[in-house]
Amino acid sequence: MKKIEEQLDAIEEVLTQLVRKVSAAEEQNKNQKVTPDDSISIMLTEINTQLKKQPSGQLLITQINGLQKSIESISQQSQVRHHHHFDLQSRGFIISAAILLIVSAISVGIAVTNSDENNRLHAMDVKYRMVRQVNPEIAAWTDSIYYHNPELAEQETAKREAHELVVKDAEALLKQKQQETKNAQILLKKLKKD
Repeated sequence: MKKIEEQLDAIEEVLTQLVRKVSAAEEQNKNQKVTPDDSISIMLTEINTQLKKQPSGQLLITQINGLQKSIESISQQSQVRHHHHFDLQSRGFIISAAILLIVSAISVGIAVTNSDENNRLHAMDVKYRMVRQVNPEIAAWTDSIYYHNPELAEQETAKREAHELVVKDAEALLKQKQQETKNAQILLKKLKKD
């Protein structure tokens, strides 16, 4: 019984020393820049020397040696190299990316076209509202024709625009002929004076 008590006392003494050493090592680790593997190895060797002095420490020595071996095996790093490349399996990804780029380009084109069309329609709306403010009778007349028969309104508009172009061309031709006539009269007067 006394032997067991003596062994327990010895183990208790070793443990208190171990706690002191661990706390001292932690404090030293905070103050110094030592790698954890080195500090653990130093602590384990100190613990081994303390345990060898105690008769019941042989069991603990074998366990600590096992821990030291496992810690050393953990500290070894394995290097993994990643090799990125394209192969037949990545063909789907490339096709999907190309399709997404094409769809994005088409979407941007449609958005720009819609923006231009919206700007044009907004300008037409402002013009029509101005006509409605200046001459409400004409606006009411165009509204009644358009709402009654939109196709007829479009045909009538095209017909009036074509007629207006013909009238403008005739006026331009008339002005040209009048200018030519005037120039001919001036020339004739000059010739008569000579």
